[in-house]
Amino acid sequence: MDVLNSSATQIVAAIKSRKIKATEVLTAYYNQIERVNPLINAVIQSNREMTYRQADEIDADLDRFMHKKLLGVPFTIKNTCAVLGYQPNKGCRGLAGKSSEADATVVARMKKEGALVLGLTNTPELSIGYETDNLLYGQTKNPFNFDRSPGGSSGGESAIIAAHGSLFGIGSDASGSLRIPAHNTGIATLKMTQGRVPLTGHIPLDCMGLFSQFISFGPMARTVEDLNLVAPLMVGPDHLDAHVVPVAWRPIENVALDRLKLAFYTDDGIATASKDIVAAIRNAARALQPDVLTVTERRPDVLPEIDTLLSNSILLGGDEGEWLRDIFQKLKMDRPSPLLLEFYEMSKKSKMSITELRWSWVRFDQHRRSMLQFMANYDVILCPVAATVAKSHGQSFKEVKDFSYSICYSLVNWPVVVVNVGQSADGLPIGVQVVARPWREDVALAVARHLERTLGSSLKCPLGLTP
Repeated sequence: MDVLNSSATQIVAAIKSRKIKATEVLTAYYNQIERVNPLINAVIQSNREMTYRQADEIDADLDRFMHKKLLGVPFTIKNTCAVLGYQPNKGCRGLAGKSSEADATVVARMKKEGALVLGLTNTPELSIGYETDNLLYGQTKNPFNFDRSPGGSSGGESAIIAAHGSLFGIGSDASGSLRIPAHNTGIATLKMTQGRVPLTGHIPLDCMGLFSQFISFGPMARTVEDLNLVAPLMVGPDHLDAHVVPVAWRPIENVALDRLKLAFYTDDGIATASKDIVAAIRNAARALQPDVLTVTERRPDVLPEIDTLLSNSILLGGDEGEWLRDIFQKLKMDRPSPLLLEFYEMSKKSKMSITELRWSWVRFDQHRRSMLQFMANYDVILCPVAATVAKSHGQSFKEVKDFSYSICYSLVNWPVVVVNVGQSADGLPIGVQVVARPWREDVALAVARHLERTLGSSLKCPLGLTP
């Protein structure tokens, strides 16, 4: 069996039919990590002894575990998430050395279904950045081009999945942190409707305050098929995160593509997308046209206002960097990473009064209403993830406007799938955002799966990292 090129569904079926052992799958993935990780620096902590004990238990008493949906599937976790037996620290020395006393809810749910933790993956310090670099673990490189970033903040996660060192992963997203890395490395991801997945176990605090409306955990994988397997297992109240509501998950099989109305755009009015990205998005829209009800080129009018409002009030803080200075002091961060300091300098230019902040939240809801009115006429929006392919290291904050395509959908927090739809002239992956109405993850996944199958993406890392 070609373990490293198999889907999670195939791995589970093979283990349950005794064609392969859980320990053999685990060894194949650890061997791949040993091969690729010295080159890309994606996995930064592992506890192999503990994980092999769990795999041995599966192999020794397989019949007892037959009901588990992720039996023996190896996965990785972004270094922002509590994991028993690990010391998650967000790449920050001020958080280092503190062991998790329990698993985050999303991790516990994966383990309950028989999945096996391979390790934690790299992130920018405090998860702040559209690339992945910190003083604790260093820089993560893109498997397609070591001079390019895999993105951030789930950059380590996307890089190791793209290099076939993990079957799937848990990342998080507030302003593109799942979507941009997936786009940069040619994998798939799903940012779910806010309120689907508990944040319990997000470190250092799972009570995120203002950020609770914007940040969420989500799955990353090489295929939409594996997203569809993993995502429903992550969702639902845990009676600890007050923001999570019990909304039923809808199966992808019930989606009728021929009834869907689709809008697409290649220019959000903020950042001009590259020619390769424009061509890829248009090609994706053409690929769907024979199978959906309508395809219309149109974008929501309020996108530029959303980008400006969200960036200044939530992402940068509006208090001239005071919130970051407070974090530096609390964590005794006498030497923040260069990437974090760059963001700090940006935040110092963001200033608004309490009155302005109050009115900005009114405008948030006005813009959410406008976006819902737009979606009254459509079921799906297709658009770029970013204006460019993966950027060179050190360029993300200098060219931050290029990420407006993702940032705007962080306000409404609708379900968004990113799936690969091509490559640039220089061989870098290009993803598309498939955006659906609130709670309609099934629609976004169905359209993304159709794109994946229709366009037949066969990405191979040119640097020989994939098996």
